[in-house]
Amino acid sequence: MRKQLLCSGRSLVSVAFLSGLAACSSKASNTDAGNTQTDTGTPTTDAPQGCEAGPASSSYVLIDDMETTTHGPILFGTGIAAPQTAGYWYNSGANYGGDAGVPADTSTPPQMAFMFSALASPTNTLNCKASTHAARQSCALNGLYDTCGVGFEFAQLPDVDAGADPADAGPGSPKYTTPFDISRYKAVTFWGMTTTPDADTGVLAVKMSFPDTDTDPRGDICNGGGGNTSKCYNSYAANFKFTTTWQQFTVMLAVGAGDAGTSAAPGIAIDPTWGFQGAQWIPTAVYGINWQAQRNTMPGDGPPLMTDIWVDDVYFVE
Repeated sequence: MRKQLLCSGRSLVSVAFLSGLAACSSKASNTDAGNTQTDTGTPTTDAPQGCEAGPASSSYVLIDDMETTTHGPILFGTGIAAPQTAGYWYNSGANYGGDAGVPADTSTPPQMAFMFSALASPTNTLNCKASTHAARQSCALNGLYDTCGVGFEFAQLPDVDAGADPADAGPGSPKYTTPFDISRYKAVTFWGMTTTPDADTGVLAVKMSFPDTDTDPRGDICNGGGGNTSKCYNSYAANFKFTTTWQQFTVMLAVGAGDAGTSAAPGIAIDPTWGFQGAQWIPTAVYGINWQAQRNTMPGDGPPLMTDIWVDDVYFVE
């Protein structure tokens, strides 16, 4: 029987049903840290006021806690063997260059210069683990369908075509991302928050995607092996509602409802309104994970969409 994490109160419902395990979550930097929330954004006023540290559970496999490096590689190494190396974090989006009086997008950290961000106050995540840094991406979006996001890729190989020596997979050698097998895991859990919720809804809509060889153009399926990528990037995903309070979110790695609309963790789905609709979920060939927010209005139609995505301590759940 697996050992249960020790909490001073009730566990978050979003993870408690996974193998009978409970997850502790306390965010000391929030004045309302005792009013934690489930992955649906529904407050649970009887949630724990804090955590009592207990033994780590083997059912949670750390991908990254953002504490050991400035920008990666990710800490996850299960199944990554030489000449493969662990993948890196990156930021994406904010591509609108401005036009006819509409300002260009801005991004912090700047695009192609991602780094982890320090938290204003130390916090606790799974089983009272201390956290002082998180992945953060903040943008002002002005273009139609512009996105702002952060993510990572699982594994890389030396890029021989770019002059890499396969025997040298160290820092600085050219590499490319290779599809990776995550089929042994049933879920991903992480902590998220924002400082820029929508004024009307009080949340920032964030999409968590899992690009694989059917939905990413590198797989030569969604683009038919050609250069037209207009139907690509509609990856299997789940949609979450980030608030100004840190929340623990969990997504099941199985095809199902892609929205966190129930007390149980959602599954993943492709958007039925656009993109390649023949895509299958291929857990044995996943490039990585990303989180993004999107502006869906025309340039100049209202003020910029302000987005601020914070992601902390990411785990696989076996």
